[in-house]
Amino acid sequence: LIQRFVTSNPTPEYVKVVATAFRTGKYETFGSGEYGDLAATMSAVLLEPDALSEVLDADPFHGFIREPLLKTIAFMRSMEVELVPKKKALELAYPFKRRIGQMAHSFDSVFSFFLPEFVPTGKPGAASLRSPEAMLVDMPKITGLINGLYSTIKYGVSACNDGFGETSSKPCKEGDFSNAVAKLSYEPSSGDADDIVSELATLLTSGRLSAANKQVIKEAYSSMTDTAAALRLAQQLIISSPEFH
Repeated sequence: LIQRFVTSNPTPEYVKVVATAFRTGKYETFGSGEYGDLAATMSAVLLEPDALSEVLDADPFHGFIREPLLKTIAFMRSMEVELVPKKKALELAYPFKRRIGQMAHSFDSVFSFFLPEFVPTGKPGAASLRSPEAMLVDMPKITGLINGLYSTIKYGVSACNDGFGETSSKPCKEGDFSNAVAKLSYEPSSGDADDIVSELATLLTSGRLSAANKQVIKEAYSSMTDTAAALRLAQQLIISSPEFH
């Protein structure tokens, strides 16, 4: 539970508190006092200082990377995906799982898509840190995810440029959603570049986008005269940032 909701590498003290809440059924004022009470358990998971500390938020090894499927769903929800006229369902292309490594209800085994004890290569692995979701991260899947999200921004959910949608015989043109089964309908609440980038950062990175990256995206947005194209560019730059992932 801690790995799914807070961090891939909880401290022993944090684990003990959550385990105690599960065993006793109580955490502070939460829980019934019965063994296995999930209200107490989840309260411990979400309300312990390890889950709420702003200091730990600054630690690049605290927390966890999001699963590719959850990233895709969160992006579409935040950017207000909607079906185009005459379409009744959002259908994704058959190779969706092969492209990003996941698809709903399509586990490779009964142990889900990844193992809780997985240790990745690189600096996290050298520090013996776990990152279960990193089992799904390799270059083809990273490329597949980014290409699919870029395509969704520019063409809607279609097959254009390795998009997530089904194939179409029509030519692909940015801003033309005639090939798509769905498109992003998000519109900023302000016309100011600072406000737009900040709003996107809140929706897509939970406000974690660095000041330096905000400035780069703001300058890129302001350099374009077509506001719709500028918004698409800002969306692409944000999903390319480390904070989105």
